Amino acid sequence: TRLHKVVNTRLKVPSAASSAWIAPSAQVSGDVTVGDNTSIWYNCTVRGAYKGIQAVLHMETPRPLAASKQLCIVAGDNHHVSIGQNTNLQDGVSVGSLSPSSSPTAVGSYVSVGHGAVLQGCTVGDRSLIGMNAVLQEGCKVESGAIVAAGAVLEPGSTVPSGELWAGNPAKRLRELKPEEAEYLKTLPARYQELAIEHNQILQQLRNKVAAYTGGSLSP
Repeated sequence: TRLHKVVNTRLKVPSAASSAWIAPSAQVSGDVTVGDNTSIWYNCTVRGAYKGIQAVLHMETPRPLAASKQLCIVAGDNHHVSIGQNTNLQDGVSVGSLSPSSSPTAVGSYVSVGHGAVLQGCTVGDRSLIGMNAVLQEGCKVESGAIVAAGAVLEPGSTVPSGELWAGNPAKRLRELKPEEAEYLKTLPARYQELAIEHNQILQQLRNKVAAYTGGSLSP
């Protein structure tokens, strides 16, 4: 189903760099900023604050979010969400918070957030890794160059210091990062940038083929 533009002078809409890539099935809504070369993958949900009516920019085409004009009305969250440069939110990640007492959610640059992770009113520093299905609750802080293991649950207000690996439920310090793990944090974002470019190109080719098959009747 095609989404239609909602016009309201009070709404807050996302702002994304032209080089960002948002997967077709991802939704980014409300007061959200997305930095250069960041990729938000399939079935992710990033929900920022709204005022009055909420607008969602929902990618139905393989173009950057900033280029899309598709809008619909949905519910929204209470705080700003910022995502830095060269960051990747992998499939099924959820970002945002419904708690009025929560803080804004800030995800830094060169961050990798694994499949199915949940980030609620937390801060994630640059060049860090959040493992698959990890949960970061209200007020959590992951400092730069740290790793939260897959499935870990950070209790509200927890801080993961730079250079440490935390794991478990509730998450606790496991050990210092190994040199190869620290190096992995530096190389992983570039791999996802390359993958995002490939997916964008493939989706554009598919759309062109569909448009040619239908006689160019598809709207942009």
